[in-house]
Amino acid sequence: MEGSLSLGEMKQNGTPIAAFSQSPLPNDENQRKKPKKAVVLGPNGKKRLSCYNCRKRRKRCDLGYPCESCKKLGIECNINEEDLRKKRYSSSYVKSLEAHITYLETNLKTVVDEFYPNNTQGLENRMIGDVMSGFMSEEKDKFNGTSGMTKLKEEPKNPKINYTILPNISFSKHDEFTTKVKKLAKQQSSPELKKKSFVKGSLYPEGPVPYKPRPTTHSSTSSGSLQTVSSMSSSSTSLAGSETGVTNHGLPEEHITANIDTIDKQSSSENLVGLVQPVAEKSGKERISDLKTTVIKRPVSSSSDEYSINTDPLILQSLSNFYRWLYPGHFIFVHRESFLYGFFNHSKNNYADSHYCSTELIYAMCAIGSRLSPETQNMSELYYEQSKNTLLKLVFDEQNNASITTVQALFCLAFYELGKGCNQLAWYFSGLAIRVGYDMGFQLDPKVWYTDDSKSQLTESELEIRSRIYWGCYIADHFICLMLGRTSTLSVSNSTIPESDELPEVEGTEEFRFIGKHVLQISLPLKNLIILSRIVQVFTSKIFIESDDTNVRVELLNTFNSQVFQWRQSLPGFLQWSKKLLEDEDVSTDPTISYFWYYYYIVLLTFNKPFLEESEESRGVVIEILDDLETLFDNFNKKLGNFNFATLYQLYACLLAITCLKKLIILDGKNTNWQRQLNYFHSIFYTKLSPAYALPGKLQEDVSLEAEQEKQTALNQVNNINYTHDFSLSNEIDDMIKELFGIAYNPSQPL
Repeated sequence: MEGSLSLGEMKQNGTPIAAFSQSPLPNDENQRKKPKKAVVLGPNGKKRLSCYNCRKRRKRCDLGYPCESCKKLGIECNINEEDLRKKRYSSSYVKSLEAHITYLETNLKTVVDEFYPNNTQGLENRMIGDVMSGFMSEEKDKFNGTSGMTKLKEEPKNPKINYTILPNISFSKHDEFTTKVKKLAKQQSSPELKKKSFVKGSLYPEGPVPYKPRPTTHSSTSSGSLQTVSSMSSSSTSLAGSETGVTNHGLPEEHITANIDTIDKQSSSENLVGLVQPVAEKSGKERISDLKTTVIKRPVSSSSDEYSINTDPLILQSLSNFYRWLYPGHFIFVHRESFLYGFFNHSKNNYADSHYCSTELIYAMCAIGSRLSPETQNMSELYYEQSKNTLLKLVFDEQNNASITTVQALFCLAFYELGKGCNQLAWYFSGLAIRVGYDMGFQLDPKVWYTDDSKSQLTESELEIRSRIYWGCYIADHFICLMLGRTSTLSVSNSTIPESDELPEVEGTEEFRFIGKHVLQISLPLKNLIILSRIVQVFTSKIFIESDDTNVRVELLNTFNSQVFQWRQSLPGFLQWSKKLLEDEDVSTDPTISYFWYYYYIVLLTFNKPFLEESEESRGVVIEILDDLETLFDNFNKKLGNFNFATLYQLYACLLAITCLKKLIILDGKNTNWQRQLNYFHSIFYTKLSPAYALPGKLQEDVSLEAEQEKQTALNQVNNINYTHDFSLSNEIDDMIKELFGIAYNPSQPL
């Protein structure tokens, strides 16, 4: 360009480059003519900066007071005279301030909980300053005769308080408040973040997005549910006794009225169970302080409590059958001692004060236990309907808090339906049970379970009881899924609850125990069943879902059989069994140990049954198991004379044996021993197990249903073909199981 100087000419002429570059160019003429903005000074004579609101909204501030933007929005204009843009604090300093604030807020909220335990919800809506000023006002008003809470509402919001003086607050007449604050400051000398608890089983401490705190309600909401069903149905009154004015499932109205009047007159200090060292709560509930020192005393029956549920002879006989012949088995989740403590001790208030007993749970257990005795079998369906109707109201009541007794009762009904052959209802009830359990976070540490008594302090024994309940539910879920060919829901990977330890038997439960030579142990068998369930869970996906090729499935099945065999070899001494031990009638008929063997046989028969045609090894496994089962059933029949007290494990083991024998006869009909065994198991299943369980009768009435029952597992596994299982954590989970339970298994072939 003409008249312009090059860089070299500027250097030769001595013209400074910086001065040249700062000279205005022709296109900057408008900018040069623009007047400089006048400096605006604030009230203190300092340079006025943009107000806080404009900075926050990233809008230009006209530096007026108030500025036009704040005037338009109708908010207070905050004059800012101190320029902190060049002043930066270190991240460590900021974090220390945040920790210190958290520490002070934690202490203050703790004091709030102590001073206002019944008004927590109202105080949550206030700022800390409001609460602090309320403390001062209330403490002064205690001596002036006025209400501190009334004064608290009159205080202005957000008063300016110097939080640094909080630990040194002192009042001349308020020694109690000062002592509590100083005690908290001393206990928490270092800043710590308060552990957040879970709300309604949600992963978020404040609850799910639409969560709204609900009023505390008791789990038992049905009116009149305390009256016993069995005592109101005499031998002279049939179940269809509509002609005598019977209502409420065969319950005479005058008996219900008399029962309610009787309960109201009962004294809480008489005829009830006592704990040596009960722990009382403000709500009136009693905690189980220590199972080792607990003594259960049966109530003394009298004419005044003739219709009380915990003195009814049919109820007691049904519960005795339940715990003597079916416990632990697949009912490990119904801990005996804690249930019986609540059953005998808390009937007065309709079991609303009980943590581990409720009317719906009682009737669900009685529906199962009553089937085992001919004299109580006609009451089974009544108990079932009573429990089911109450449970469904509780589950679908939005205002009802989740309760562990609801989970237990739903699982009991699931097993009841499984014994009837109603697979769909069994699946629905077990699914509801797990969802209710998740609602209260029962797969988490019991300290953070969300229930109607979540704010009370749990004792060490109760933590162990709740751990037992969860892992019992875990086994129940996996067994139901094994029978129905479904994918299990509960998993070790999402469970943070500690392992279940051995719990003592309490004095006073003798009527509800099986008396045998074997010493009852539940904890160690439970841990080993969890490991076996894990093996089943992994190989169910590998064999029936992921693999399409039959040869690959057979190869995986052989690996599975090897894994299960190694699991059996690694069992502790008292859980080991052999041919000689199976022939011992006293041991093989003991339900507290034989259930463990039946579970093992059911697992192997379920997996090997579909591959009898393709695998010689499967046939060998099945044939060996059939011989063991025949020995077990022979001893049971000789010892007891009948199969009235048979368990659900025996029912399904017998059904699986029949199915396998039919296939073996098709493969090789020349073997006369298989036809003999088929007739043997067929006779037991259809004639001797039928009174206690409705499944044999249902299969006999509908022949096509039997074929459907046989194909149930394969059909469900085909339907789940699109299910994708993430095995990336398999080894990690297996290592966690070993570490958690301290049991080494399958050392040569980890899963």
